[in-house]
Amino acid sequence: MDFLLYLYCLLFGIILVTPFLVFYYRFRLDESPFGKDEGAYLKPFTEKKNNLLDSLKDIRSDFDSGKLTEDEFQTQSLPYIEALDSLEAELIDKKANVATLPTPKINENWTCANCGSFVAVPNAKFCPNCGTSRLA
Repeated sequence: MDFLLYLYCLLFGIILVTPFLVFYYRFRLDESPFGKDEGAYLKPFTEKKNNLLDSLKDIRSDFDSGKLTEDEFQTQSLPYIEALDSLEAELIDKKANVATLPTPKINENWTCANCGSFVAVPNAKFCPNCGTSRLA
């Protein structure tokens, strides 16, 4: 009797925990369901830029409402503007250092390197006889 009780408790626990594990691993926030984002390496820089721009907007709204004088506005906004300039330079450097792969050349009519058969289908990506990739 105790063996069945333990078995059913274990089974019930697995049934309760499984949906949470599936949702945790399936729907992660840091990963897109469509694959890797092309600009994912720039995400920290863009978030920092947005934060700096929000801070500047707050200072500007304080100046427009009359809470800050012109001198206070200039002194408080100057560090944010300098940080934005340096961040823009970093973004330009990061975007310039990205290596792009050249697109492979695909011939209209090609001969399979594996089986030697001639393939006349212009958009075929694989050999219809043996299945070897056209780009291999």
